[in-house]
Amino acid sequence: MGKLIVYILMLAIPSTVVAQKYDSWAVYHNRKEVSKFNNKKETTDERKIILLNRLLEGPGFFIIEYTPAAEQSDWIRTIGFFDTTGKSIREYSNTLFLKIHNSEISGIMEGQPKVEVYSWAVPKDPAVAATVRVRRILLCTLYKR
Repeated sequence: MGKLIVYILMLAIPSTVVAQKYDSWAVYHNRKEVSKFNNKKETTDERKIILLNRLLEGPGFFIIEYTPAAEQSDWIRTIGFFDTTGKSIREYSNTLFLKIHNSEISGIMEGQPKVEVYSWAVPKDPAVAATVRVRRILLCTLYKR
């Protein structure tokens, strides 16, 4: 009986000690954290963020701070803004920290009912990049009100 308990503990303890890390990101607008997300699971949630017109007209910044779970020094991370049809509006390469002035984010959202913000990474080595399947991660969906 004592050996059985020892075997169970030997199996249970390592599984609870090893915690898996996930990519995470925070979205800030005018120095306030609007939302914080991670990619722990695939979600059907659109990660909705509403930006007020009156706050976009003044000074300030829209910031996305991306934190990968593992070191990605050999990868190029891109953050892109897409319209409802999936057409790229603007992309920013090689960044984990994106800081956009309010006038620029207002220009990106001009005439759009909503803008989806995605991120993806590709290896710096072109030979390796040709063999990798790129998967976009939905960071958030922006709405203007």
